[in-house]
Amino acid sequence: MSHDERFQRNHFQKAVPSVPVKDCVEALGFYCDVLGFQKDFDDSVLGVKRTLFAGVSRGDFALTLNQHDRQTHRLTIGCRVDAVDLLHEEFRARGVKIILPPQDEVWGERHMAIEDLYGHELHFTSPIERE
Repeated sequence: MSHDERFQRNHFQKAVPSVPVKDCVEALGFYCDVLGFQKDFDDSVLGVKRTLFAGVSRGDFALTLNQHDRQTHRLTIGCRVDAVDLLHEEFRARGVKIILPPQDEVWGERHMAIEDLYGHELHFTSPIERE
């Protein structure tokens, strides 16, 4: 087996983006209470007095929230969901800032986007339902 073949067999698993936030506790509240994520872990196991790092997920979509004093950039993260319009309805009812309402894209997906507390964009897509 060649080196290239051996390297290609090293299957990548799910990516978990790390989102820089100004206040991890506030971000946990937003992602869990408003966006419907669940907290998977935080750094309390290290004996810290204030949470600075935590993991959240909703279905297979996982993120870490990493508190930084200097947030100089914002992220754009994409996630495929079953039904963009249903998610839009949920987020709108919870007062989430919608920056792109659901729309059909020329590449064949239904697409919407929101903005979190720190200006990070989360884009969601689902297949366009054909009748």
